[in-house]
Amino acid sequence: MKITVFCGPYPVDEHLGGTGLRMWELAQVLAADGADITLVVPRPSTFSWPGITITTFVEDTWPELIASADAVITTDLPDTRLLLHAYHCGALTIVENAPPIEHLHYAELRSAPDPQALYDELADRYRLQLLVADHLLVRSPPERASTLGALVATGRLGWLHHRQSPAMTHLLTLLPVGFNQPSAEHAAAAAPGHPADLVWNGGIWDYCEPSPLWPALALLRDGGHPLSLRLLYPPPPAARDAITTAAREHGLDGLVEIPDAPVTHHQRDGLLLSARAIACTGRDGAETQTCHRLRLRDAFLYRLPVVIDHYGASADLVAQHRIGTVADPSDTAALAAALAAAACDEIPRSGYLAALDAVRGRFTFEASLAGLREFLAAARHAPDIGTRRHKEALADLLTRRPLLADAPTHLL
Repeated sequence: MKITVFCGPYPVDEHLGGTGLRMWELAQVLAADGADITLVVPRPSTFSWPGITITTFVEDTWPELIASADAVITTDLPDTRLLLHAYHCGALTIVENAPPIEHLHYAELRSAPDPQALYDELADRYRLQLLVADHLLVRSPPERASTLGALVATGRLGWLHHRQSPAMTHLLTLLPVGFNQPSAEHAAAAAPGHPADLVWNGGIWDYCEPSPLWPALALLRDGGHPLSLRLLYPPPPAARDAITTAAREHGLDGLVEIPDAPVTHHQRDGLLLSARAIACTGRDGAETQTCHRLRLRDAFLYRLPVVIDHYGASADLVAQHRIGTVADPSDTAALAAALAAAACDEIPRSGYLAALDAVRGRFTFEASLAGLREFLAAARHAPDIGTRRHKEALADLLTRRPLLADAPTHLL
């Protein structure tokens, strides 16, 4: 089967991360299954892998990459021209599905001349994604639930789907925040870097940031238990002075490492292997409450206990599997105790490590793709695609929003 995977704005090179990394690992697994993969990336890449052809997105060539494919996979909120072309070409369409909640946090949205108009465009591009997808990939049980609700609201869900599979396995695959076996093998062969007790492994700075860690680390130092912290990603220029000043004011010089430049993809292995735990802190909001943060992948891949804020779904995952501690970031003493328990050789940490060992295999891509594999093997469109009801719903959306046939306004 020929599958074209569009990575959108996410590069697949040494600055790989987040969604781009997820697309790369998915492509590797599907190639190992025997698929002929074309990975379409926003800029040239030196990466290579058996069964995967990497090509750069070009306006003149992308239509043929869809027309010649049996199936197309996109990130969430892709260029909607791709979705419409895949629909008209009859290609099976698989999309990563995440509702546009995090975009409300973006500075670019807040500073737009008309933030609501820009968000309305994003929401309609999401509706089109829901309307034309034959199969959807979701990252967590909360996302699966919200996607099923959205499919009801768009008129997609109904008797045809229930008759085919009451559990909707033909329509949805839960591909958790995890890793694949090639990544595990690469990490196992990597040399550890300079040791650090804790790694703050990032996220989108609009709603993820490390400031709660400063007073907690200062409290531990004053109590005679200093822990070192490495930020895995440099702060954005607008935030760098505030972050470095706050760390210095808490007397953390020599304990906190703040990089000047992005860490390359293949440097991450060594830096994470040399750490003892992950600290994952963000701000409260609809996105942190509902998403499984992609950075949790590092916990399972590198066998690292997690200290995480108590804001929603990611915290629920950590607590459910007992792979770390959930702490209120405004409670400095509780956060300091959680950091010490995750990083120090005592009973709590050994329990977290045992829990990670017990669940790690469930977070591999290879173990999670049964639904998608069955869908691709059947090579059938979703049962409602092409029905009069579906055609009318799609026509109504395109009539109301003709700009969906044009290149989107990127908010990334």
